[in-house]
Amino acid sequence: MKKESIVAHLARSWNLLDVKFKKQSLFILIGVCLNSILEIIGLAAILPIMAASLKDGFIQENKYLHLVYSYLNFSDEKMFILLLCGILFSIIIAKNGFGLLIQKIQFEFCWNVHENISARVMQKAYQKGFSFFNSNNSNKVFNDVAGIPMQFARQTLLQILQLFNEAFVLILIISSLLAYDAIILVLLAAVVLPVFLVFYSSTKKKVVEINKELNSMIPHINKPIFELAFGYVDVVIGGVIKFFKTKYTSQIREAKALRVKLLLIQNIPNRLIEICVMLAVIIIVVYGVYTIENRSSVVVLISIFGLASYRTVPSINRLMASVLSIKGQEYCLNILESFLKPSSKEDTNSLINETSAIVFKNEISIQNLDFKFEDAKKNVIENLNLKIKKGETIGLSGKSGSGKTTLMNLMLGFLQPTSGEIRIDNTVLASKNLVHWQKLIGYVRQDVFLIDGSLTENVAFGIPENEIDQGKVNQVIQKAQLGAVVKELEGGLQGQIGERGNKLSGGQRQRVGIARALYHGAEVLFFDEATSALDTETEEEITQSIRHLQNEKITMVIIAHRPSTLRYCDKIYEVSKTGLIER
Repeated sequence: MKKESIVAHLARSWNLLDVKFKKQSLFILIGVCLNSILEIIGLAAILPIMAASLKDGFIQENKYLHLVYSYLNFSDEKMFILLLCGILFSIIIAKNGFGLLIQKIQFEFCWNVHENISARVMQKAYQKGFSFFNSNNSNKVFNDVAGIPMQFARQTLLQILQLFNEAFVLILIISSLLAYDAIILVLLAAVVLPVFLVFYSSTKKKVVEINKELNSMIPHINKPIFELAFGYVDVVIGGVIKFFKTKYTSQIREAKALRVKLLLIQNIPNRLIEICVMLAVIIIVVYGVYTIENRSSVVVLISIFGLASYRTVPSINRLMASVLSIKGQEYCLNILESFLKPSSKEDTNSLINETSAIVFKNEISIQNLDFKFEDAKKNVIENLNLKIKKGETIGLSGKSGSGKTTLMNLMLGFLQPTSGEIRIDNTVLASKNLVHWQKLIGYVRQDVFLIDGSLTENVAFGIPENEIDQGKVNQVIQKAQLGAVVKELEGGLQGQIGERGNKLSGGQRQRVGIARALYHGAEVLFFDEATSALDTETEEEITQSIRHLQNEKITMVIIAHRPSTLRYCDKIYEVSKTGLIER
């Protein structure tokens, strides 16, 4: 793995931001810088109070304090010190108030970036197409879309802002100490810097590896939960809950060990700082004893560095934690960049899709079609030719593995031909018009995807509730012969159908799929083994629904094993690896 500096990580993170967030981040950094200056002012304001309290006559000796003391006509130094304490307290309140405001702005910025990047990754994942979702575990996709952007916002972006804040504070404190006594600062740097450089160089790779391993485990941790939720009946009947519980807890246990190790590494700097500070104090005492004759000056020196340590110790700790966190999230940058690179193929396709239309008036024509999967040696479909007239109902049958579903996926636009072409009228189906073609089609598969919502929400799938055309819903409900379901369902059209439609029968779910396609204006309906899991009576209901749709002059392509499902088709073809045979 190529080693990258923290600067390279900052540059990569910067490149992931949209232009508007880049502009916002610059204003936030200005705010962070102002906050750091206020931190130093608040810290420095303590010094004159300490000096005035510890040393008699200090107010008279200091020309600035003496000027204020005289201008305000003070006659009692104790009262003047009380005034300074009041001013100091006001500065601290103002400083912390401004600090909270800056933190609020930072938090909002980071979560706005999370929202933006997560939405962009979701869009890019969608644009990767059917093959991407078909070849990737759903838990991994979920983690890439939701989990990784959250990690980036929380563990990278927020830590970068904290890094800049603490760096500004340290630079100001170090500059002040350098102006006060350069020799002692060099001595302190000689003690502190080597310790932290050794710690950072020895742990940064380990932190990166642990974070990467934890991220790879997240889909595996979630997997048994998803399997238990969706396969509950089979788990109960099989009495195999112990297997899923063991599978889940073993992953949790493995992740626990890694998280403990990570937290331990992240907390080591705090302990190192304490050791270094004590060593630094000893150095200051020794330095003062041997080089400064006035003991009160030694006390002042120790007080100054003690006060500086009060602020620098947490800063160094947070700085180290931020650097380790940023380095540890390298895997996040790799994953996000794999989706968000601006020159990706998906970007080009999406732009074309928005501008190229397609119209279906006469026929779908498949000419000399060949298709082979990327990792396959032989074609699944070879030299296939087919014409489907508008309004026709075509049946496809054949043995398992003959290529029926692959042919349908090609017509749906989910897959691209290896050679040959699919024409809609005289227009070749391609990436430039794919979106418009898919607006004209509907797809009813064996396991219709239903959301946990009302019947209306499932029919008008993806339409905001306030934009649903209720009259249109009523029309397609009747066309899909779902009137009886509406009467049976508590709440009617607004009745909840349960997760994945568990309150409906198999045939009812298929008809919801038909109604959905009709609501979205489908001119061509594809049925992929829609009745294979249904009993004979329910299959007959779906078949009658298909026959009813023929009266609507809707073009249909139906894949089925049962001849009874295809009995109302205008033409039936048997699909084989050598082509189509009309029956």
